[in-house]
Amino acid sequence: MPKNTYSFSALIRAFLSVFLIVFLTACVSSGGGSKQITKAKKSRADRAMVHTKLAQGYLKQEQYATAKQQLERALSIDPDHSDSNYVMALLMLKLEQNRQAERYFARAVKTDPENSAAAHDFGVFLCQIGKERESVEYFEIAVSNPLFDKAQLSYMRAGECLLKVKEVAAEQYLKKALSLNPRLRPALYQLAKLKFEEQSYMSARAYIERYFAITNPQPGSLLLAYKIESALDARDVAESYRSKLLTEFPGSKEASTVRQSRD
Repeated sequence: MPKNTYSFSALIRAFLSVFLIVFLTACVSSGGGSKQITKAKKSRADRAMVHTKLAQGYLKQEQYATAKQQLERALSIDPDHSDSNYVMALLMLKLEQNRQAERYFARAVKTDPENSAAAHDFGVFLCQIGKERESVEYFEIAVSNPLFDKAQLSYMRAGECLLKVKEVAAEQYLKKALSLNPRLRPALYQLAKLKFEEQSYMSARAYIERYFAITNPQPGSLLLAYKIESALDARDVAESYRSKLLTEFPGSKEASTVRQSRD
């Protein structure tokens, strides 16, 4: 009996030893498998990027058919490659395939929310096709990346899009753009227009003067300045803007507008 008991105990210990070895081996194998998967994924991404870079070159040369072939190869290697989807979206825009462009833009951002360039351009695209409110979501995605160095442009574009649909949040986005770049001319001009429409004439004057301080006047901005100063009853200043508009841009529609205002 003692001999049998000893044999049974030894058998149990042997079984546990084998189980432990198998268990640990499985753990190691699993870890190695994860590394292999990660390595394989990186390899696919690298190969997809090679074809995407080639496609970008062809795109610049307006060789669209060849660019498309390279991008199709890239996406066959890695369908979730963000940059490949992004460049394909840009190509679809060139080919005026808006529905396809929207699909590729959406996939580029979904597969890599930190692809801020894709998110920004998707926002611009949506604004252009009449989806102004939806576009803001993608401008927000673009600026959420702290490494994105063109956040002021995303804020400005968001503001411009919301102005088109008379959203009050437009002013907030334009001011955010100016907080990042106080010399951002389109934002200054849009805020001057917005404040004039709101009849906040002193604020409108402040923005248009900041605008003129960093750029040469154009017909639209001169006409706006003329209207602002006229609303403020600053006749001499208004007349100076009118005179400049008529002298430097006599054939413009803005010049025609101020001529008619005196008739």
